[in-house]
Amino acid sequence: MKTFSRYTPTLNHLALALASTLLLIATYTANATAAESEHSTNEDSKAAPHESKTTELDRVVITGSRIPRAGFDTLEPATVVNRQYIDSFGFTNVADALFSQPGFDSGASVRGNQAGFGAGVSFLGRFGLGSNRQLTLVNGRRLVTSNPPTVFGPGSGGTQVDLNVIPTSLIERTETIGVGGAPTYGSDAISGVTNIILKKNYEGAEVNIGYGLTERGDNARYNYSALLGSNFANHRGNVTIALDADDNAGVLAEARRYYRNGYSTQTNPNAAAIAQFQPGRQYATDGRVNPTIPFNTSNTDGIPGRVLIRNRRINNMTWGGLLYPSTGRYIRDASQQPRGFGPNQDQFLQFDTHGNLVSYNPGVNFGNSSSSGGDGLDLNQTTQVTSQLDRKSVFMLGNYDVTDTISSFFEGSYYTSKALELTDQSMYNAAGFGTGNVNGSGDQSGALNFNIGNPFLSEQNRQTLRQLGITDFRLSRASRDLVIGNSSTDTRLWRAVAGLNGHFDAGGHPFTWETSLNHGEGNFDYYKTGLIQQHFINAINVTRNSAGEIVCNSSAAGTTVDPNCVPLNLFGEGVASAAARNYVTTPTHAKAQMKQTVFNANLSGSFIDLPGGKLGFNVGYERRREEGRFTPDEYQRLGLGRTVPTTGSHGTFTTNEYFGEILAPLVNPDAHLPGLHRLDLTAKLRRVNNTVNGWFTAYTYGLQYEPFQGLQLRGNKTRSFRAPAIVELYTSQQSSYFFITEPCTSANITAGNRPELRQRNCEAFFAHYSGVNPGTFQEAPSSQLGSVSGNPTLENELAKSWTAGIVFQPEWAHGLRVAADWYDIKISNVITQLDSGDITSGCFDNETFNRNDVPNANRFCSMITRDPSTGVASSVRTEYTNGPYINFRGWTAEVNYRFDLKELRWGGSGILDLGFYGYFPKNLKYTAALDIPAEESVGTIDYSKRQFQWNVRYLTGPWNLGVSANYKSAALYSLTNTVETRDYLGIPSYTSYDANIGYTFDKHSSLNLAILNATDKIVAFPYVYDGLGRRYMLTFNYKFH
Repeated sequence: MKTFSRYTPTLNHLALALASTLLLIATYTANATAAESEHSTNEDSKAAPHESKTTELDRVVITGSRIPRAGFDTLEPATVVNRQYIDSFGFTNVADALFSQPGFDSGASVRGNQAGFGAGVSFLGRFGLGSNRQLTLVNGRRLVTSNPPTVFGPGSGGTQVDLNVIPTSLIERTETIGVGGAPTYGSDAISGVTNIILKKNYEGAEVNIGYGLTERGDNARYNYSALLGSNFANHRGNVTIALDADDNAGVLAEARRYYRNGYSTQTNPNAAAIAQFQPGRQYATDGRVNPTIPFNTSNTDGIPGRVLIRNRRINNMTWGGLLYPSTGRYIRDASQQPRGFGPNQDQFLQFDTHGNLVSYNPGVNFGNSSSSGGDGLDLNQTTQVTSQLDRKSVFMLGNYDVTDTISSFFEGSYYTSKALELTDQSMYNAAGFGTGNVNGSGDQSGALNFNIGNPFLSEQNRQTLRQLGITDFRLSRASRDLVIGNSSTDTRLWRAVAGLNGHFDAGGHPFTWETSLNHGEGNFDYYKTGLIQQHFINAINVTRNSAGEIVCNSSAAGTTVDPNCVPLNLFGEGVASAAARNYVTTPTHAKAQMKQTVFNANLSGSFIDLPGGKLGFNVGYERRREEGRFTPDEYQRLGLGRTVPTTGSHGTFTTNEYFGEILAPLVNPDAHLPGLHRLDLTAKLRRVNNTVNGWFTAYTYGLQYEPFQGLQLRGNKTRSFRAPAIVELYTSQQSSYFFITEPCTSANITAGNRPELRQRNCEAFFAHYSGVNPGTFQEAPSSQLGSVSGNPTLENELAKSWTAGIVFQPEWAHGLRVAADWYDIKISNVITQLDSGDITSGCFDNETFNRNDVPNANRFCSMITRDPSTGVASSVRTEYTNGPYINFRGWTAEVNYRFDLKELRWGGSGILDLGFYGYFPKNLKYTAALDIPAEESVGTIDYSKRQFQWNVRYLTGPWNLGVSANYKSAALYSLTNTVETRDYLGIPSYTSYDANIGYTFDKHSSLNLAILNATDKIVAFPYVYDGLGRRYMLTFNYKFH
């Protein structure tokens, strides 16, 4: 496993930097001249518009259209994040700036535990529709994806772009349109298109140095960037180069008090079972957060079936090894206490870090595997807040006027990164995964059986065992001392774009044209540490040779003869020798390569006179080829670990796409028509022929209507699509682990969209598994092995959408802009991978349910494998498929007002920039199959009904002061939960504040301090919104021109 080492600064270093900064500013201010202040004020007044205001140029090609137009708002609702917003709040990654906007979400990011293949990427999504339905472009052109063709990649299957690739120093602004981009750009533009627009014809040179740290002295960030540009050949050409390096340290969950508190929602024990088997236990003091909630008595008693507890521990395993009786169940009674030794089965033993047997405290159990307190496993020790990411990029832009009417252009970039997931869940041989055997039989990840005669046991250990009459035992262990489980990813990605554009007149009409070739390749190396299962079996079967040395016992059942075998001691965390660890583990190295080639040629012009002006058009052709390859190493390919072999995958598809659009100005202001100031009609069409699934037609038509100057009504109707990605088409069957929720547990049986139907089907379930007690039935306490595969017969997703909006920019309030837009998006034929929740819900919340054949009651039940004696699900099978639908409805609202204070009657100086952006989702319904009830997400966590951002910026003289507030309304865990389900049904509203203070010394240098999450608000209890807390970013910029 790769590791990174570095010097990590402390908070004292930031305090020293801040003190020096303030001293420097104070000294400079005292000596600054009035002329310089006046110059700065003038420069500030020319600053970029507010981050949410559409930039207007004389003739521009706006995102969502290829027809040049003059200063008229886009047909589609648009949101802009500009350079000032990025710089002011110290964002060194455009992903962080976009994720902060209401309605945007991260399909994958550096936060939290990472995918096995693809750590450290940042994918952008919107409206909760998935990052694979939000198209990301750079300068209106596609980038090669960083999503590998494997089911273990980050986010959902698709061609998502990693936003880390783009150097922030080169970004001018980002434009995002909602609905309407598919006819212009093709596949994936369902929820919208985000176009990252780079600086053009930059002249000069500047360097930027940034240093960041959290309040707690971690998550250190170093950022260095340089931007150089120059015209040449009498300004006929320009070359701009951007260099960027960003090093961001990761943070473990243990570094935050909230995570250390170990909050978790677990089963509320059955009152009758507690009265019988734990008569002294009091619910007011057993570890639940709300001490007034009593034990559960039934499914209809008004008492929640699940309660929030603190200090959660997994009570059936430890890091060094927990001992269980050699046979029988792991729990000892109906109250689900773990089973120990002795006449009352309440004496517990574990191995400490020295290999000694010591007593074990199981804590107070909630369900069959979790406890509040005790010595059990703390999963927060295998959780991270954010990954470690070190990235570097170089980006070059160039253009040259070959003639007065023909220009050439070029874009070239190279990006490299190293991402390290700090920790993840380790390898297990534990009770929660069943019962294994040292000969390799049984459950591979289950607890292992050992005998008192094992030579690794000390005499002290044997005496302790004999005192309890133990000759054989099972060992339940989480082996982080062998396999940590974390991943790292090395990325090398390059892209080159070359093209020509120009203009000409024909028949007295102007025309423009462009042709370009765009090719990108991403090469990805994925590293982990794997356990070699056969070596593991060889190494844990030990004996003593004639010299009294502990050696591998190659004659034991299940072993192979291997002269390199090194005995492995599992009795205590860290006691195994380095040689033994090296023998049973191996570094793994999988590779992926993604390629993309796009050729585009298009022609724009205007040639027919209409009442409002000339009819504008654009027609063009695009050919796109996508190729992906995933190559596991020999260990993964042969299945030498604990999963089935992971085969490689390779696939490709090509599209031929024909597109066109028209812009028809029917009325313009010169007509002076009352109630009809301006009227434009737009129509766009794209025909796509995909080598995988044939032809598809996308279109948009809409209008922009101004009854009078300053008020615009706009709307469009769009048919868009998403083509299946390589991973969804060509992935071979691969094993995967699933946490399988059981709808028939006492905590879940009254939940769901059809609780009465669920209860009726669960009655049949318990009748079939007659030996199972419905009051104590629980799901498997750990993830279970299943399988998933691709599907080469997948069809395109189809989206039918429309928007309607209003834009108000009154003449009497210069700088004021108000906009509101409604979105309605209906996606059918959704490409989905059924998860375990979809499958179990489809099984029990289904009208079709054969009570005479419960294991195969319907097609979903048949996808589940169950233990015939306990009824607990032990495996699921799934694949990519075209499901029914996702429906979204909601609206956005935007208010921006930028004005000079000296224009007000009471006077003042400086520029005040006020902004508000609101996102109000109304419906987000999804179902993966017709037999599965649709789930409403709006109102749940991450989909709260009201999401706002307020921005206030004040510019005066050399000073730049800003505050941003981000609000999310209260939300529920699930809309189907009731008081019978859980005690904390939801979370309160959450507001965080960001601030910055910037100072411009002169035309060369400036300094900015950004404070994110200034109030250090981490949670809306008990949910974590921002695990990092308050953090600072100090940035110095120097311009050489």
